[in-house]
Amino acid sequence: MSEMRLWDDNPTGVDLLGFASIVDTVVTTLEIPYLDPVTIGIAAPWGGGKSTVLRLLHKELDGQDGYRVIRLDPWEFDDQFDVRGGVIGEVLQDLLTAYKAQDGLPDRINGLLERVSWSRVAASLSKGSLVAQSADLVEALTPRSKSDPRSLAGFRKEFASLLKDLTQLKRLVVLVDDLDRCLPDAVMATLEAIKLFLSVEKVAFVLAADQDMVRESIAASLDATGRSERFAHRYLEKIVQVPLSLPRIGADEAATFITLLLSAHECSPEHYTRLVEHAQQRRAAGQSPVLSDLQNLPWQPDVASLALADRLATGLSADRSGSPRSIKRFLNAFALRTRIAESQGISIDPSVIVKLMLLEDSPGKDFETLVKLQDAARSELLAHWQAWGKGERDDRPDQVSEASRHWAASEPDLTTAPIGPYLSLAASLVSLTAAASLTQEQVTWVSHLAGQSEPHRRTAQQEVTARPVTEQQAVVEALLERGRREQQSEPLVESLLYIANATEDLRRRIADGLWDMRSNLTPASALDIADSDSGELRDLAARLAEATDIDPMVREAAKLEQEGP
Repeated sequence: MSEMRLWDDNPTGVDLLGFASIVDTVVTTLEIPYLDPVTIGIAAPWGGGKSTVLRLLHKELDGQDGYRVIRLDPWEFDDQFDVRGGVIGEVLQDLLTAYKAQDGLPDRINGLLERVSWSRVAASLSKGSLVAQSADLVEALTPRSKSDPRSLAGFRKEFASLLKDLTQLKRLVVLVDDLDRCLPDAVMATLEAIKLFLSVEKVAFVLAADQDMVRESIAASLDATGRSERFAHRYLEKIVQVPLSLPRIGADEAATFITLLLSAHECSPEHYTRLVEHAQQRRAAGQSPVLSDLQNLPWQPDVASLALADRLATGLSADRSGSPRSIKRFLNAFALRTRIAESQGISIDPSVIVKLMLLEDSPGKDFETLVKLQDAARSELLAHWQAWGKGERDDRPDQVSEASRHWAASEPDLTTAPIGPYLSLAASLVSLTAAASLTQEQVTWVSHLAGQSEPHRRTAQQEVTARPVTEQQAVVEALLERGRREQQSEPLVESLLYIANATEDLRRRIADGLWDMRSNLTPASALDIADSDSGELRDLAARLAEATDIDPMVREAAKLEQEGP
Protein backbone atom coordinates (compact mmCIF):
# COMPACT_ATOMS: atom_id res chain seq x y z
CA MET A 1 0.00 0.00 0.00
CA SER A 2 1.37 3.45 -0.91
CA GLU A 3 2.46 5.95 1.72
CA MET A 4 -0.30 8.39 2.68
CA ARG A 5 0.74 12.03 2.44
CA LEU A 6 -1.18 14.68 4.38
CA TRP A 7 -0.61 18.41 4.84
CA ASP A 8 -1.28 20.39 8.00
CA ASP A 9 -3.22 23.64 8.10
CA ASN A 10 -0.59 25.59 10.02
CA PRO A 11 1.05 28.75 8.70
CA THR A 12 4.49 28.12 7.28
CA GLY A 13 7.79 29.92 7.55
CA VAL A 14 8.67 28.98 3.95
CA ASP A 15 7.39 31.18 1.15
CA LEU A 16 5.73 28.87 -1.37
CA LEU A 17 3.35 31.46 -2.81
CA GLY A 18 5.41 34.51 -3.63
CA PHE A 19 4.46 36.49 -0.53
CA ALA A 20 7.96 37.96 -0.37
CA SER A 21 6.79 41.10 -2.17
CA ILE A 22 4.14 41.71 0.51
CA VAL A 23 6.67 41.16 3.30
CA ASP A 24 9.16 43.51 1.61
CA THR A 25 6.44 46.17 1.28
CA VAL A 26 5.61 45.95 4.99
CA VAL A 27 9.28 46.13 5.99
CA THR A 28 9.81 49.16 3.74
CA THR A 29 6.75 50.85 5.24
CA LEU A 30 8.14 50.34 8.74
CA GLU A 31 11.25 52.26 7.69
CA ILE A 32 9.34 55.39 6.64
CA PRO A 33 10.00 57.97 9.42
CA TYR A 34 6.81 60.00 9.00
CA LEU A 35 4.62 56.90 9.36
CA ASP A 36 5.11 56.63 13.09
CA PRO A 37 3.00 55.25 14.65
CA VAL A 38 1.43 53.19 11.86
CA THR A 39 -1.09 50.40 11.50
CA ILE A 40 -0.85 48.17 8.43
CA GLY A 41 -3.74 45.96 7.38
CA ILE A 42 -3.18 42.71 5.48
CA ALA A 43 -6.48 41.63 4.00
CA ALA A 44 -7.50 38.26 2.55
CA PRO A 45 -10.36 35.79 3.01
CA TRP A 46 -10.03 32.92 5.48
CA GLY A 47 -7.38 30.48 4.33
CA GLY A 48 -5.80 33.08 2.03
CA GLY A 49 -2.34 33.01 3.62
CA LYS A 50 -2.52 35.89 6.12
CA SER A 51 -1.01 33.93 9.01
CA THR A 52 1.79 32.72 6.75
CA VAL A 53 2.59 36.33 5.80
CA LEU A 54 2.76 37.27 9.49
CA ARG A 55 5.11 34.36 10.17
CA LEU A 56 7.33 35.32 7.24
CA LEU A 57 7.33 38.93 8.45
CA HIS A 58 8.24 37.83 11.97
CA LYS A 59 11.09 35.76 10.55
CA GLU A 60 12.31 38.73 8.49
CA LEU A 61 12.26 41.23 11.37
CA ASP A 62 13.29 38.99 14.24
CA GLY A 63 16.84 39.71 15.21
CA GLN A 64 17.11 42.94 13.21
CA ASP A 65 18.83 45.61 15.21
CA GLY A 66 16.35 47.81 17.06
CA TYR A 67 13.25 45.72 16.31
CA ARG A 68 11.06 43.94 18.85
CA VAL A 69 8.29 41.76 17.38
CA ILE A 70 5.24 40.61 19.36
CA ARG A 71 2.55 38.27 18.06
CA LEU A 72 -0.99 38.62 19.46
CA ASP A 73 -4.02 36.43 18.83
CA PRO A 74 -7.02 37.95 20.66
CA TRP A 75 -9.13 34.97 19.59
CA GLU A 76 -7.07 32.78 21.94
CA PHE A 77 -7.31 35.04 25.00
CA ASP A 78 -8.57 33.24 28.09
CA ASP A 79 -10.27 36.39 29.38
CA GLN A 80 -12.85 37.47 26.82
CA PHE A 81 -14.46 39.88 29.32
CA ASP A 82 -11.63 42.40 28.95
CA VAL A 83 -9.90 41.86 25.61
CA ARG A 84 -8.71 45.47 25.58
CA GLY A 85 -6.87 44.96 28.85
CA GLY A 86 -5.58 41.62 27.57
CA VAL A 87 -4.03 43.22 24.47
CA ILE A 88 -2.36 45.99 26.50
CA GLY A 89 -1.18 43.52 29.13
CA GLU A 90 0.38 41.17 26.55
CA VAL A 91 2.41 44.04 25.06
CA LEU A 92 3.62 45.24 28.45
CA GLN A 93 4.54 41.74 29.63
CA ASP A 94 6.62 41.20 26.50
CA LEU A 95 8.48 44.48 27.05
CA LEU A 96 9.09 43.53 30.67
CA THR A 97 10.60 40.22 29.55
CA ALA A 98 12.75 41.82 26.87
CA TYR A 99 14.08 44.84 28.82
CA LYS A 100 13.94 43.79 32.48
CA ALA A 101 17.69 44.36 32.85
CA GLN A 102 17.43 48.09 32.16
CA ASP A 103 17.59 50.19 35.33
CA GLY A 104 14.22 51.50 36.46
CA LEU A 105 12.32 50.07 33.50
CA PRO A 106 10.66 47.13 35.31
CA ASP A 107 9.14 49.50 37.88
CA ARG A 108 7.72 51.72 35.15
CA ILE A 109 6.26 48.78 33.24
CA ASN A 110 4.82 47.31 36.42
CA GLY A 111 3.22 50.68 37.11
CA LEU A 112 1.51 50.54 33.72
CA LEU A 113 0.49 46.94 34.36
CA GLU A 114 -1.10 48.05 37.62
CA ARG A 115 -3.22 50.54 35.70
CA VAL A 116 -4.34 47.73 33.41
CA SER A 117 -5.05 45.46 36.38
CA TRP A 118 -7.34 48.02 38.01
CA SER A 119 -9.10 48.51 34.69
CA ARG A 120 -9.62 44.74 34.35
CA VAL A 121 -10.99 44.51 37.90
CA ALA A 122 -13.45 47.30 37.16
CA ALA A 123 -14.49 45.67 33.88
CA SER A 124 -15.01 42.29 35.54
CA LEU A 125 -17.01 43.80 38.42
CA SER A 126 -19.24 45.78 36.10
CA LYS A 127 -19.99 42.63 34.06
CA GLY A 128 -20.68 40.49 37.09
CA SER A 129 -17.75 38.11 36.64
CA LEU A 130 -16.33 39.16 40.02
CA VAL A 131 -18.13 39.80 43.30
CA ALA A 132 -16.98 42.49 45.70
CA GLN A 133 -18.12 44.12 48.92
CA SER A 134 -19.85 47.45 48.39
CA ALA A 135 -16.88 49.55 49.53
CA ASP A 136 -14.50 47.68 47.21
CA LEU A 137 -16.97 47.99 44.36
CA VAL A 138 -17.24 51.74 44.82
CA GLU A 139 -13.44 52.01 45.02
CA ALA A 140 -12.90 49.99 41.82
CA LEU A 141 -15.50 51.89 39.79
CA THR A 142 -14.72 55.44 41.03
CA PRO A 143 -13.39 57.64 38.16
CA ARG A 144 -9.76 58.68 38.66
CA SER A 145 -7.55 61.48 37.44
CA LYS A 146 -4.82 60.96 34.85
CA SER A 147 -2.17 61.15 37.56
CA ASP A 148 -3.73 58.35 39.59
CA PRO A 149 -1.59 55.20 39.11
CA ARG A 150 -4.76 53.11 39.05
CA SER A 151 -6.26 54.95 36.06
CA LEU A 152 -5.93 54.17 32.34
CA ALA A 153 -6.58 57.83 31.58
CA GLY A 154 -2.88 58.70 31.72
CA PHE A 155 -1.70 55.39 30.27
CA ARG A 156 -0.97 56.55 26.72
CA LYS A 157 1.30 59.41 27.82
CA GLU A 158 3.23 57.18 30.24
CA PHE A 159 3.57 54.44 27.63
CA ALA A 160 4.89 56.88 25.03
CA SER A 161 7.42 58.21 27.53
CA LEU A 162 8.59 54.72 28.40
CA LEU A 163 9.19 53.79 24.74
CA LYS A 164 10.99 57.07 24.10
CA ASP A 165 13.43 56.27 26.89
CA LEU A 166 14.10 52.83 25.39
CA THR A 167 16.83 54.22 23.14
CA GLN A 168 17.84 50.77 21.90
CA LEU A 169 14.31 50.17 20.56
CA LYS A 170 13.74 51.40 17.02
CA ARG A 171 10.37 49.77 16.32
CA LEU A 172 7.96 47.74 18.40
CA VAL A 173 6.05 45.68 15.82
CA VAL A 174 2.84 44.03 17.05
CA LEU A 175 1.45 41.33 14.74
CA VAL A 176 -2.28 40.76 15.34
CA ASP A 177 -3.69 37.56 13.84
CA ASP A 178 -7.17 36.00 13.62
CA LEU A 179 -8.98 39.24 14.43
CA ASP A 180 -11.73 38.20 12.01
CA ARG A 181 -12.43 35.10 14.15
CA CYS A 182 -13.26 37.17 17.23
CA LEU A 183 -16.73 38.09 18.37
CA PRO A 184 -17.76 41.68 17.55
CA ASP A 185 -17.11 43.09 21.03
CA ALA A 186 -13.63 41.51 21.10
CA VAL A 187 -12.85 43.05 17.70
CA MET A 188 -13.85 46.50 18.95
CA ALA A 189 -11.89 46.05 22.19
CA THR A 190 -8.74 45.12 20.24
CA LEU A 191 -9.07 48.11 17.94
CA GLU A 192 -9.69 50.40 20.91
CA ALA A 193 -6.53 49.12 22.61
CA ILE A 194 -4.56 49.87 19.47
CA LYS A 195 -5.96 53.31 18.74
CA LEU A 196 -6.54 54.76 22.20
CA PHE A 197 -3.69 53.33 24.27
CA LEU A 198 -0.86 51.74 22.28
CA SER A 199 -0.59 53.75 19.08
CA VAL A 200 2.37 55.96 20.00
CA GLU A 201 5.72 56.72 18.41
CA LYS A 202 7.93 53.68 17.72
CA VAL A 203 4.91 51.34 17.60
CA ALA A 204 3.63 49.62 14.47
CA PHE A 205 0.69 47.23 14.24
CA VAL A 206 0.15 44.72 11.46
CA LEU A 207 -3.45 43.44 11.41
CA ALA A 208 -4.10 40.29 9.38
CA ALA A 209 -7.82 39.82 8.82
CA ASP A 210 -10.67 39.58 6.37
CA GLN A 211 -11.53 43.27 6.43
CA ASP A 212 -15.14 42.72 5.36
CA MET A 213 -15.66 40.51 8.40
CA VAL A 214 -13.97 43.05 10.68
CA ARG A 215 -16.26 45.80 9.33
CA GLU A 216 -19.26 43.57 9.97
CA SER A 217 -18.05 43.03 13.54
CA ILE A 218 -17.68 46.78 14.05
CA ALA A 219 -21.18 47.32 12.67
CA ALA A 220 -22.61 44.57 14.89
CA SER A 221 -20.89 45.96 17.99
CA LEU A 222 -22.24 49.43 17.27
CA ASP A 223 -25.68 48.32 16.17
CA ALA A 224 -27.39 49.74 19.24
CA THR A 225 -26.02 53.20 18.47
CA GLY A 226 -27.94 53.46 15.19
CA ARG A 227 -24.83 54.49 13.27
CA SER A 228 -23.30 51.06 12.54
CA GLU A 229 -23.64 51.04 8.75
CA ARG A 230 -22.33 54.57 8.33
CA PHE A 231 -19.61 54.30 10.93
CA ALA A 232 -17.99 50.87 10.43
CA HIS A 233 -16.16 51.67 7.19
CA ARG A 234 -14.81 55.02 8.45
CA TYR A 235 -13.81 53.54 11.80
CA LEU A 236 -11.58 50.90 10.20
CA GLU A 237 -10.09 53.47 7.81
CA LYS A 238 -9.18 55.58 10.85
CA ILE A 239 -7.37 52.63 12.43
CA VAL A 240 -5.56 51.26 9.35
CA GLN A 241 -3.38 53.76 7.51
CA VAL A 242 -1.75 51.32 5.06
CA PRO A 243 -4.10 48.63 3.66
CA LEU A 244 -2.58 45.74 1.69
CA SER A 245 -4.49 42.90 0.06
CA LEU A 246 -2.99 39.51 -0.63
CA PRO A 247 -3.31 38.65 -4.31
CA ARG A 248 -5.57 35.77 -5.29
CA ILE A 249 -3.70 32.74 -6.49
CA GLY A 250 -4.03 32.20 -10.23
CA ALA A 251 -3.97 28.80 -11.90
CA ASP A 252 -0.22 28.93 -12.65
CA GLU A 253 0.67 29.94 -9.10
CA ALA A 254 -1.70 27.30 -7.70
CA ALA A 255 0.01 24.64 -9.83
CA THR A 256 3.39 25.75 -8.48
CA PHE A 257 2.09 25.68 -4.91
CA ILE A 258 0.63 22.17 -5.34
CA THR A 259 3.82 20.89 -6.95
CA LEU A 260 5.90 22.23 -4.06
CA LEU A 261 3.52 20.65 -1.54
CA LEU A 262 3.77 17.29 -3.30
CA SER A 263 7.54 17.59 -3.59
CA ALA A 264 7.96 18.05 0.18
CA HIS A 265 7.02 14.37 0.61
CA GLU A 266 9.07 13.07 -2.30
CA CYS A 267 12.61 14.34 -1.77
CA SER A 268 15.13 15.05 0.98
CA PRO A 269 14.95 18.31 2.98
CA GLU A 270 18.13 19.53 1.29
CA HIS A 271 16.78 18.92 -2.20
CA TYR A 272 13.44 20.48 -1.25
CA THR A 273 15.18 23.62 0.01
CA ARG A 274 17.02 23.94 -3.31
CA LEU A 275 13.77 23.53 -5.24
CA VAL A 276 11.96 26.19 -3.18
CA GLU A 277 14.90 28.61 -3.50
CA HIS A 278 14.91 28.07 -7.27
CA ALA A 279 11.20 28.91 -7.43
CA GLN A 280 11.69 32.00 -5.26
CA GLN A 281 14.57 33.26 -7.42
CA ARG A 282 12.65 32.85 -10.67
CA ARG A 283 9.57 34.49 -9.14
CA ALA A 284 11.64 37.45 -7.92
CA ALA A 285 13.14 37.82 -11.39
CA GLY A 286 9.69 37.78 -12.99
CA GLN A 287 10.41 34.55 -14.84
CA SER A 288 7.54 32.26 -15.77
CA PRO A 289 6.76 29.44 -15.38
CA VAL A 290 8.30 29.44 -11.93
CA LEU A 291 9.08 25.72 -11.94
CA SER A 292 11.13 25.69 -15.11
CA ASP A 293 14.84 25.25 -15.93
CA LEU A 294 15.12 22.56 -13.27
CA GLN A 295 17.80 20.51 -15.00
CA ASN A 296 20.65 21.89 -12.85
CA LEU A 297 18.95 20.96 -9.58
CA PRO A 298 19.95 17.74 -7.78
CA TRP A 299 16.27 16.69 -7.73
CA GLN A 300 13.20 17.74 -9.67
CA PRO A 301 9.50 16.79 -9.63
CA ASP A 302 8.53 13.99 -11.98
CA VAL A 303 6.15 14.38 -14.88
CA ALA A 304 3.30 12.72 -13.00
CA SER A 305 3.48 15.21 -10.10
CA LEU A 306 3.60 18.18 -12.48
CA ALA A 307 0.62 16.86 -14.43
CA LEU A 308 -1.38 16.18 -11.25
CA ALA A 309 -0.67 19.69 -9.93
CA ASP A 310 -1.70 21.27 -13.22
CA ARG A 311 -4.87 19.17 -13.33
CA LEU A 312 -5.86 20.21 -9.83
CA ALA A 313 -5.02 23.88 -10.36
CA THR A 314 -7.15 24.15 -13.50
CA GLY A 315 -9.96 21.97 -12.19
CA LEU A 316 -10.59 23.44 -8.74
CA SER A 317 -13.28 26.08 -8.53
CA ALA A 318 -12.03 29.67 -8.40
CA ASP A 319 -12.86 30.15 -4.73
CA ARG A 320 -10.95 27.02 -3.72
CA SER A 321 -7.95 27.30 -6.06
CA GLY A 322 -7.36 30.83 -4.76
CA SER A 323 -7.08 29.66 -1.15
CA PRO A 324 -3.97 27.84 0.12
CA ARG A 325 -6.03 26.28 2.90
CA SER A 326 -8.64 24.92 0.46
CA ILE A 327 -5.90 23.49 -1.75
CA LYS A 328 -4.38 21.65 1.21
CA ARG A 329 -7.77 20.34 2.30
CA PHE A 330 -8.46 19.04 -1.20
CA LEU A 331 -5.05 17.33 -1.33
CA ASN A 332 -5.76 15.73 2.06
CA ALA A 333 -9.16 14.54 0.83
CA PHE A 334 -7.45 13.11 -2.27
CA ALA A 335 -4.89 11.27 -0.11
CA LEU A 336 -7.61 9.83 2.12
CA ARG A 337 -9.77 8.76 -0.83
CA THR A 338 -6.79 7.07 -2.48
CA ARG A 339 -5.89 5.21 0.71
CA ILE A 340 -9.49 4.06 1.32
CA ALA A 341 -9.78 2.87 -2.29
CA GLU A 342 -6.54 0.91 -1.96
CA SER A 343 -7.62 -0.64 1.34
CA GLN A 344 -10.82 -1.91 -0.32
CA GLY A 345 -8.94 -3.38 -3.29
CA ILE A 346 -10.12 -0.75 -5.75
CA SER A 347 -7.51 -0.31 -8.46
CA ILE A 348 -7.88 3.07 -10.14
CA ASP A 349 -5.47 5.60 -11.57
CA PRO A 350 -4.89 8.68 -9.31
CA SER A 351 -5.67 11.03 -12.20
CA VAL A 352 -9.10 9.39 -12.54
CA ILE A 353 -9.76 9.89 -8.81
CA VAL A 354 -8.79 13.56 -9.15
CA LYS A 355 -11.15 14.09 -12.08
CA LEU A 356 -14.04 12.43 -10.25
CA MET A 357 -13.31 14.40 -7.07
CA LEU A 358 -13.36 17.63 -9.04
CA LEU A 359 -16.81 16.75 -10.36
CA GLU A 360 -17.93 15.90 -6.84
CA ASP A 361 -16.58 19.24 -5.64
CA SER A 362 -18.48 21.21 -8.28
CA PRO A 363 -21.92 22.73 -7.70
CA GLY A 364 -24.97 20.99 -9.07
CA LYS A 365 -25.91 17.33 -9.23
CA ASP A 366 -23.67 16.06 -12.04
CA PHE A 367 -21.75 13.77 -9.70
CA GLU A 368 -24.97 12.35 -8.26
CA THR A 369 -26.19 11.69 -11.80
CA LEU A 370 -23.03 9.70 -12.55
CA VAL A 371 -23.26 7.72 -9.31
CA LYS A 372 -26.85 6.59 -9.77
CA LEU A 373 -26.41 5.09 -13.25
CA GLN A 374 -25.66 1.46 -13.97
CA ASP A 375 -22.37 0.64 -15.72
CA ALA A 376 -23.76 0.44 -19.27
CA ALA A 377 -25.82 3.62 -18.99
CA ARG A 378 -22.89 5.38 -17.30
CA SER A 379 -20.50 4.49 -20.13
CA GLU A 380 -23.00 5.73 -22.69
CA LEU A 381 -23.47 9.01 -20.84
CA LEU A 382 -19.72 9.54 -20.43
CA ALA A 383 -19.08 8.96 -24.14
CA HIS A 384 -21.74 11.53 -25.06
CA TRP A 385 -20.67 13.90 -22.27
CA GLN A 386 -16.97 13.91 -23.19
CA ALA A 387 -17.68 14.22 -26.92
CA TRP A 388 -19.85 17.27 -26.19
CA GLY A 389 -17.18 18.70 -23.88
CA LYS A 390 -14.51 18.40 -26.60
CA GLY A 391 -16.76 19.93 -29.26
CA GLU A 392 -17.20 16.67 -31.16
CA ARG A 393 -20.96 16.84 -30.57
CA ASP A 394 -23.20 19.89 -30.31
CA ASP A 395 -25.96 18.37 -28.19
CA ARG A 396 -25.43 18.40 -24.43
CA PRO A 397 -26.69 15.31 -22.58
CA ASP A 398 -29.98 16.13 -20.88
CA GLN A 399 -28.82 14.83 -17.50
CA VAL A 400 -25.81 17.13 -17.09
CA SER A 401 -25.24 20.84 -16.57
CA GLU A 402 -23.81 23.37 -18.99
CA ALA A 403 -21.14 24.22 -16.39
CA SER A 404 -19.65 20.71 -16.67
CA ARG A 405 -18.35 21.17 -20.22
CA HIS A 406 -14.78 22.06 -19.25
CA TRP A 407 -14.68 19.12 -16.83
CA ALA A 408 -15.91 16.73 -19.51
CA ALA A 409 -13.25 17.86 -21.97
CA SER A 410 -10.38 17.42 -19.54
CA GLU A 411 -8.12 14.40 -19.26
CA PRO A 412 -8.20 11.55 -18.47
CA ASP A 413 -10.79 9.75 -20.57
CA LEU A 414 -13.28 8.07 -18.24
CA THR A 415 -15.16 5.99 -20.80
CA THR A 416 -12.82 3.00 -20.43
CA ALA A 417 -11.80 3.55 -16.78
CA PRO A 418 -13.23 1.09 -14.19
CA ILE A 419 -14.86 3.81 -12.08
CA GLY A 420 -17.92 1.90 -10.80
CA PRO A 421 -16.36 0.57 -7.55
CA TYR A 422 -14.85 3.97 -6.74
CA LEU A 423 -18.16 5.76 -7.31
CA SER A 424 -19.89 3.33 -4.93
CA LEU A 425 -17.20 4.10 -2.35
CA ALA A 426 -17.48 7.87 -2.84
CA ALA A 427 -21.26 7.72 -2.50
CA SER A 428 -20.90 6.16 0.94
CA LEU A 429 -18.68 8.96 2.22
CA VAL A 430 -19.49 12.51 3.28
CA SER A 431 -19.05 14.67 0.19
CA LEU A 432 -16.09 16.98 -0.23
CA THR A 433 -18.32 20.05 -0.22
CA ALA A 434 -19.97 19.10 3.05
CA ALA A 435 -16.82 17.84 4.74
CA ALA A 436 -14.95 21.05 3.94
CA SER A 437 -17.11 22.92 6.45
CA LEU A 438 -17.22 20.22 9.15
CA THR A 439 -14.95 19.59 12.10
CA GLN A 440 -13.52 16.11 12.57
CA GLU A 441 -16.01 15.55 15.39
CA GLN A 442 -18.89 16.46 13.12
CA VAL A 443 -17.61 14.17 10.35
CA THR A 444 -17.58 11.32 12.89
CA TRP A 445 -21.15 12.16 13.93
CA VAL A 446 -22.32 12.05 10.32
CA SER A 447 -20.70 8.66 9.85
CA HIS A 448 -22.37 7.25 12.97
CA LEU A 449 -25.75 8.87 12.29
CA ALA A 450 -25.89 7.21 8.87
CA GLY A 451 -24.30 3.94 9.99
CA GLN A 452 -25.75 0.52 10.77
CA SER A 453 -24.49 0.40 14.37
CA GLU A 454 -27.46 1.29 16.58
CA PRO A 455 -25.39 2.08 19.73
CA HIS A 456 -23.15 4.46 17.77
CA ARG A 457 -26.16 6.02 16.09
CA ARG A 458 -28.01 6.58 19.37
CA THR A 459 -24.95 8.14 21.02
CA ALA A 460 -24.37 10.46 18.05
CA GLN A 461 -28.04 11.52 18.03
CA GLN A 462 -27.87 12.52 21.69
CA GLU A 463 -24.54 14.34 21.29
CA VAL A 464 -25.63 16.29 18.20
CA THR A 465 -28.96 17.44 19.63
CA ALA A 466 -27.15 18.70 22.75
CA ARG A 467 -25.13 21.13 20.61
CA PRO A 468 -26.13 24.62 19.37
CA VAL A 469 -28.47 24.79 16.38
CA THR A 470 -25.70 26.05 14.08
CA GLU A 471 -23.68 22.87 14.69
CA GLN A 472 -26.77 20.70 14.26
CA GLN A 473 -27.52 22.46 10.98
CA ALA A 474 -24.04 21.68 9.60
CA VAL A 475 -24.54 17.99 10.43
CA VAL A 476 -28.05 17.97 8.92
CA GLU A 477 -26.77 19.44 5.64
CA ALA A 478 -24.07 16.77 5.42
CA LEU A 479 -26.60 14.03 6.15
CA LEU A 480 -28.99 15.31 3.50
CA GLU A 481 -26.24 15.53 0.89
CA ARG A 482 -25.20 11.98 1.73
CA GLY A 483 -28.80 10.79 1.70
CA ARG A 484 -29.36 11.99 -1.86
CA ARG A 485 -26.72 9.50 -3.03
CA GLU A 486 -27.21 6.47 -0.78
CA GLN A 487 -29.60 3.58 -1.37
CA GLN A 488 -29.45 2.35 2.26
CA SER A 489 -31.02 5.42 3.82
CA GLU A 490 -33.07 4.09 6.74
CA PRO A 491 -30.50 4.79 9.53
CA LEU A 492 -29.82 8.24 8.09
CA VAL A 493 -33.53 9.10 7.88
CA GLU A 494 -34.03 7.86 11.42
CA SER A 495 -31.31 10.24 12.62
CA LEU A 496 -32.78 13.17 10.70
CA LEU A 497 -36.19 12.50 12.24
CA TYR A 498 -34.60 12.35 15.70
CA ILE A 499 -32.98 15.76 15.16
CA ALA A 500 -36.23 17.19 13.78
CA ASN A 501 -38.09 15.99 16.84
CA ALA A 502 -35.53 17.61 19.16
CA THR A 503 -34.94 20.89 17.29
CA GLU A 504 -37.94 22.79 16.00
CA ASP A 505 -35.82 25.31 14.05
CA LEU A 506 -34.54 22.54 11.73
CA ARG A 507 -37.83 20.77 10.97
CA ARG A 508 -38.63 22.69 7.80
CA ARG A 509 -35.11 22.21 6.41
CA ILE A 510 -35.17 18.48 7.20
CA ALA A 511 -38.60 18.08 5.60
CA ASP A 512 -37.44 19.86 2.44
CA GLY A 513 -34.24 17.82 2.36
CA LEU A 514 -36.08 14.52 2.74
CA TRP A 515 -38.32 15.51 -0.17
CA ASP A 516 -35.23 16.12 -2.32
CA MET A 517 -33.95 12.62 -1.50
CA ARG A 518 -37.38 10.97 -1.88
CA SER A 519 -36.14 8.59 -4.58
CA ASN A 520 -33.91 6.94 -1.96
CA LEU A 521 -36.57 6.59 0.75
CA THR A 522 -37.84 3.17 1.83
CA PRO A 523 -41.39 2.22 2.86
CA ALA A 524 -40.23 1.97 6.48
CA SER A 525 -38.83 5.50 6.35
CA ALA A 526 -42.08 6.78 4.82
CA LEU A 527 -44.02 5.24 7.72
CA ASP A 528 -41.66 6.90 10.22
CA ILE A 529 -42.03 10.29 8.50
CA ALA A 530 -45.83 10.11 8.53
CA ASP A 531 -45.84 8.96 12.15
CA SER A 532 -44.00 12.10 13.28
CA ASP A 533 -45.64 14.65 15.57
CA SER A 534 -44.16 17.46 13.49
CA GLY A 535 -46.52 19.32 11.20
CA GLU A 536 -43.74 19.85 8.66
CA LEU A 537 -43.05 16.12 8.45
CA ARG A 538 -46.72 15.17 8.27
CA ASP A 539 -47.04 17.60 5.36
CA LEU A 540 -44.08 15.83 3.75
CA ALA A 541 -45.87 12.48 4.17
CA ALA A 542 -48.89 13.92 2.37
CA ARG A 543 -46.68 15.01 -0.53
CA LEU A 544 -45.09 11.55 -0.68
CA ALA A 545 -48.51 9.98 -0.79
CA GLU A 546 -49.27 11.96 -3.98
CA ALA A 547 -45.83 11.70 -5.61
CA THR A 548 -45.61 9.87 -8.92
CA ASP A 549 -41.80 9.83 -9.24
CA ILE A 550 -41.02 7.54 -6.30
CA ASP A 551 -41.16 3.83 -5.56
CA PRO A 552 -44.85 2.78 -5.47
CA MET A 553 -44.25 0.93 -2.21
CA VAL A 554 -43.00 4.15 -0.59
CA ARG A 555 -46.04 6.01 -1.88
CA GLU A 556 -48.37 3.33 -0.57
CA ALA A 557 -46.67 3.36 2.85
CA ALA A 558 -47.21 7.11 3.09
CA LYS A 559 -50.83 6.71 1.98
CA LEU A 560 -51.42 3.96 4.51
CA GLU A 561 -50.31 6.14 7.36
CA GLN A 562 -52.31 9.08 5.99
CA GLU A 563 -55.48 7.00 5.86
CA GLY A 564 -54.93 5.69 9.38
CA PRO A 565 -56.47 2.51 10.86
